[in-house]
Amino acid sequence: MHNAIASWFLGPQAENKERLKTLFSRAVDDAAHARINYYEEDGPFVSQAMKESPEFTSNVAKLEKEFYYLSQLLNKYSVPFFSQRYAAHMCFETSMPAILGWILTILTNPNNVAFEASPLTTLLEIDVGRQLCEMLGYYAPTEPELGRQVAWGHIACDGTVANAESMWAARNLKFYPLSLRLAMEKDKILATAAATLMVHTCAEPDKEVLFSELDPWELLNLPTDVVLDLPAQLYLQCRISATYIGAALKDYLVQETGKDVLMQMFEETFKDKWTFKLKQPQYLISATRHYSWPKAAALTGIGASNMVNIAVDANARVKIEELDKQLQKRLDDGVPVYAVVAVIGTTEEGAVDPLEDILKLKEKFQKKGLSFVVHADAAWGGYFASMIRDPPGVARRAPTKGDRDHVFGFSLREHTVKQFHALAHTDSITIDPHKAGYIPYPAGGLCYKDGRMRQLVTWSAPYLNQGSKAESIGIYGIEGSKPGAPAAAIYLHHHVVGLHKEGHGALLGEVVWTSSRLSALWATMGDEESRFIVVPFNEVKKEDMEIIRTKIVGKDNKTVHDDPDARRVLRNLGSDLNINAFCVNFRVNGEVNDDVEEANILSSCIYKSLSIVDEPVDVKEMPMFISSTTFEMEAYDECATKFKERVGLETESRQDLFVMRNVVMSPFQSAGNFIDKVADIFKGEIEKKLDPFIERNTIKPSQLGFIVQGSGHKIGDKIHLVQMPNFYDANRRYQLILRADVIEINEDQEVEDDTTRIPTICVFKDTTIENIIAAKAIQATILEGWPTPWKVVTLSNIEVVKNRSLRSRYRDLTYPDYMHAYLYGTPEEPFIDHMLLRAPNWQITTQEKVDLKLDTALSADQLKTGVIVEFVDEPEAARQPFLEDDVKEVCDVGRAHRVKVYTDPHPATAHRAGPAQVGEKELIAQGTLAFTAGPWISDGLNEGRDPWEKGNNLVGGPMTIEKLLGTIPPKPELYAKKTGAVRKAKPSGAQVREDKWVDVLKGLSSFRK
Repeated sequence: MHNAIASWFLGPQAENKERLKTLFSRAVDDAAHARINYYEEDGPFVSQAMKESPEFTSNVAKLEKEFYYLSQLLNKYSVPFFSQRYAAHMCFETSMPAILGWILTILTNPNNVAFEASPLTTLLEIDVGRQLCEMLGYYAPTEPELGRQVAWGHIACDGTVANAESMWAARNLKFYPLSLRLAMEKDKILATAAATLMVHTCAEPDKEVLFSELDPWELLNLPTDVVLDLPAQLYLQCRISATYIGAALKDYLVQETGKDVLMQMFEETFKDKWTFKLKQPQYLISATRHYSWPKAAALTGIGASNMVNIAVDANARVKIEELDKQLQKRLDDGVPVYAVVAVIGTTEEGAVDPLEDILKLKEKFQKKGLSFVVHADAAWGGYFASMIRDPPGVARRAPTKGDRDHVFGFSLREHTVKQFHALAHTDSITIDPHKAGYIPYPAGGLCYKDGRMRQLVTWSAPYLNQGSKAESIGIYGIEGSKPGAPAAAIYLHHHVVGLHKEGHGALLGEVVWTSSRLSALWATMGDEESRFIVVPFNEVKKEDMEIIRTKIVGKDNKTVHDDPDARRVLRNLGSDLNINAFCVNFRVNGEVNDDVEEANILSSCIYKSLSIVDEPVDVKEMPMFISSTTFEMEAYDECATKFKERVGLETESRQDLFVMRNVVMSPFQSAGNFIDKVADIFKGEIEKKLDPFIERNTIKPSQLGFIVQGSGHKIGDKIHLVQMPNFYDANRRYQLILRADVIEINEDQEVEDDTTRIPTICVFKDTTIENIIAAKAIQATILEGWPTPWKVVTLSNIEVVKNRSLRSRYRDLTYPDYMHAYLYGTPEEPFIDHMLLRAPNWQITTQEKVDLKLDTALSADQLKTGVIVEFVDEPEAARQPFLEDDVKEVCDVGRAHRVKVYTDPHPATAHRAGPAQVGEKELIAQGTLAFTAGPWISDGLNEGRDPWEKGNNLVGGPMTIEKLLGTIPPKPELYAKKTGAVRKAKPSGAQVREDKWVDVLKGLSSFRK
């Protein structure tokens, strides 16, 4: 199969370029032939004389010139999805059949909004929709049985729009019975049906009941097929035509009124019949759902707050027991449910929800009277259904070996296969041909199990269907004008490749094989002796590690395939589909780092070096590509917690986790063990990035600076010292306030205070925080003024006023509503130090006393141990991250701030989050606080977060197309003769589009100097 698959793509090294060039040329020739043969007697309209005119030739030259530059830009700066080095997003080069289908169609540019504008591509789209439905398991034969409902599908621009349409349809379906019941009260003809129309309810499917006698809950919970059959039953039972029904219902449909007005109208109309209050229906979906779902909820008026997130398990699949619990709660509370969404291939982890169990829950709750749609969001995973479909009467191809090591394929795991078979029982499915279908963008898709469901989102314009018997797709769904090219691209790909195990399924089988092989490399990249570890999201069994190391890693595909143990273990590696998520962490002195933020920053640095994140770069500078995601605790919760534990990270802080991932789309990546090279590149990048992280997280003697508070620096004086902290240096990662006695001053080096006052700084050399606190006496250097007058002092009786670790686990997840500070010192000299509760932040430390006016004076003991002061007129959460002007405004000298003072409920040394969480119980005083002198303010505590971050390029500024054009060499002389000019070169050799751009750069350079 690998040889056949190789014929479907241009190839990583453009191995099939001659065939593609030939077919491109044929596409142009065929288009030209068609134009000439359409009433050839009309004759040409572009004469030879016109072609030879100066105006014509100059414009042709301009086209060729601009074509050249755009082609160069695209090939230099576009992400090389085609390369076996690309392992990032769900992107690969599109198949040659898809490219050719697109090119053929773009030459005629049909608009699939209406049949008259796209007679062929409309039929292609309808056929493509049928093919997708069949692949997914729906009933959609070319010649269906009489009376059996047939599935229907169509192309949308992407999965976001398809998901939105599915929600639109589910909303309209839910409210259709209310609209019909309301219309029966308002329309005389429909009123006659109230006495005769019989239906089946979900609670009693075998019993017919009068539609008009259903209560509001029963109306909102009719089974899907019953709702879709209502127009037909009105005709069969009551002889009311669909045309009349449509006109009579128009003013009562949710499409017209909006759901809130419709619910209000229904309640008002039937207030004497029932005492009830309609509740807003809801959607239930995995907490890790795609961002398109809250978008769709906003657009349809359902509201994102009515999207109920269901927790996921350790494999990122929705937890069935939690879904069961939430459905029961809605039943108990009388809250209708629009739909439950199963994700068939999450875009972050490649997880497949247990759809089979979700459908069992639907059956269970329908018997209780709760009915809802089940939608499968298979935008990513839908095409993997081809892996379980048998080819139509084609004998299995014998494997052959190509030039490189043969690439084998895997079938899906048993759990995943069950879910793909279950797709046949869902009500609707989103599928994206432009993802795992290898089709050019834009090409999403939506399939309905019952084709009548599309009528719920019909919205027509007079010109879309002028009496034609053919179907105009534009009357359905969200989009209006839409290209016919995707339909042709998908159609040609499907017919050349085939949607079965011996076609597209074989392609994805090779992808799954390679994904598992990469997972083996991630799992074994680090060992007990290495400075780092790599931990796959999908847990690897400990007992399998030896087989992975000895029988899989470093072995060629055939060796692995022929070894039963290796093949068995390999099949269990990785995700349900073809995405590998993993984390990188590091060791310090042999111990695995447990700080989530530090691990996140390291992973982010690696990711940035292997991805294009800020501005275009020449892709030849990128040795490979990787992608990333974030496991947000709000969504992943237990799943993220268990993953952190395996990565060696603490879990109590509930910080989000930065995760790297690779998506395998290339069937060539594992050929010749190329994935070993990919892994080596990645491993090398980890090693490059490690040193500063290990260095800054190693406790060692170093120089530590403190701000000195107080007016006396003489022998016998008691001073306060506040450390100059840094969030990203383990030696300074503290908010530390000390009190000490000055017992000795080196008189030979003492100097007078400088009149040009700067903050007085105390420096301890070659020591650690622990040593300072434990010392009976310790020497320090006090710097005063500028340029640095100094004196050496000896301090003793060192006491801790406040000692808080600033490690990420001990910081708050949110900023406080209002600014808080520690207040301490003596009644004669009270000082404050801004509480550093979250990063980034500013140190605000007073060196002179603050002016307190409180309703209750603070005692010497309270100030000795320190209390907490809240600035009730200084919001912090609303202003963070602070700008310098914000901080200076807070610190205006003489300004009286309204404050509340609280006892600190925690001991002097308290390494924990939430230190400012105090309330009325701790409140001891209120009043005002004013700065008597400008405090020490600094944002230096934020420095060094990303040790690999590049500085801002002030000369270049934001990247633009004009600047990128300056990197392209001039066109070859062949083109220069036609254009009459070659782009001029800058002295550096880089090219610019116009001389004036050089002047602009010169001006910026001068500005920087």
